[in-house]
Amino acid sequence: MKKDILNILIGSLTAVLIGLSIIYSIENNKSFIQIFLGFIIFIFPFSFLSSFTSKIASFILVFVIIMLNYITYKLEFHDLWIGTSQAFILGFAIYFYRVRKTTVFSKKDYIEKNINENNI
Repeated sequence: MKKDILNILIGSLTAVLIGLSIIYSIENNKSFIQIFLGFIIFIFPFSFLSSFTSKIASFILVFVIIMLNYITYKLEFHDLWIGTSQAFILGFAIYFYRVRKTTVFSKKDYIEKNINENNI
């Protein structure tokens, strides 16, 4: 029961935060293209955060963030970070509910397990 409530809370909080950032962007005439670009660039790194266990992948991610920060500052693309924050929020939710490895059902193993349990 607790996990169901946690799932509902995280899903609801994610929806509220994404919705609020979209409403803020519309009300303040922010650039949709910049927001979309920031979202697209960072949704995969934030979603697959657990995959960044190597030094090279971490280096590339941090380097891209630093260079993107510099470029957006110089070109005054400040709306890009709204999309990045949306990617972070949604990516965290995807990371939290990531698909776990499961064992594939084997008919042969199932039959053998049942035979062994019934004969003992």
